[in-house]
Amino acid sequence: MEHYLEARLWNDIFCMSQDYIGVPRGSIRATCLIETITAAFQMDEFIYELREHSSGLNCGRWDYIFSFIKKMRMHPDFVLPDRSNVTMTVPFMDAYVRLLIKTCHKRGVAAIGGMAAQIPIKNDEAKNNAVMDKVRADKQRECDAGHDGTWVAHPGLVKIALDIFNKGMPGPNQYHIRRDDVHVTALDLLNTNVPGGISEDGVRGNCMALLHYCANWVAGLGCVPVANLMEDAATAEISRSQLWHWVRHGAKTVDGKAITHAYVDKLIDEEAVKTKKSGLDDKRVDLCARYLKSQIRAQALSDFLTTDLTCVPLSLHLSPPFRRRRSLTDAVAPLCRPHLDEYAAPTRPAKL
Repeated sequence: MEHYLEARLWNDIFCMSQDYIGVPRGSIRATCLIETITAAFQMDEFIYELREHSSGLNCGRWDYIFSFIKKMRMHPDFVLPDRSNVTMTVPFMDAYVRLLIKTCHKRGVAAIGGMAAQIPIKNDEAKNNAVMDKVRADKQRECDAGHDGTWVAHPGLVKIALDIFNKGMPGPNQYHIRRDDVHVTALDLLNTNVPGGISEDGVRGNCMALLHYCANWVAGLGCVPVANLMEDAATAEISRSQLWHWVRHGAKTVDGKAITHAYVDKLIDEEAVKTKKSGLDDKRVDLCARYLKSQIRAQALSDFLTTDLTCVPLSLHLSPPFRRRRSLTDAVAPLCRPHLDEYAAPTRPAKL
């Protein structure tokens, strides 16, 4: 959600649903994901609009970063460094977290932390221990800050989060931590003084993660382990929007290389070869590579890659034995955004 009026709509839906089936109002409880930059300016309003249906607010950290980049896409002053440098401790993310905890506890509802995207690493104890240490540090920071719960991306991380919160939060919540010391302004929420720069490894990593995720998306998978992280639509969108943002505003790497269409094309081609060797379907990888190249050349960043890639041919979406009969959705798919694949719809939508 991006506006409190959307929360009002959901409240109306909850009320109507409860009245229809004859249960008391307030039986449905909802936690709002604050995962857009505009929602961060309306936290009180979201809680108010949901009233007795509100269980609290949740830090949707990855979607929030994507939303931040997308909303500020036309401004060169908001170009961010490598994705790996945009952590929960950088100024605009830290301000968002502190404001969410203060707002929730002032209203007597839960402030839920964000998702740790790391996943366990098999057959390499040293690397796995390093990853688990990152998760512990992340969850300890959330517990110390006053969060009342948290997310993880993998069942193997649940015990780590539980141990930390059981020790640091012996009661059912931390509503007593009022955070009266917090005074977050609009400028704090927009503070992009993020340490670090843009490296070739960062640009290449974005290309690699996007190729893997997009090729899996058109195959029917929406959550994919890539480079020991759980990639979902939100993390993929960060990579896509960053590539567009860097090219659009003529950013340079820390080595002085200009991030141009040609430079990103070269990295996409190199990573596409590696991606195919990982076992993904060649046609899907080629389609996604062409899609990404078209995106960095676009005058305007499209809203969502998942919407764009829903319009690809059905034959590339699902592998046997999962192919299904052509549905109404499939029939109208060619009327969506034109695609770059030779098997796709015509470049101009049919007149209706």
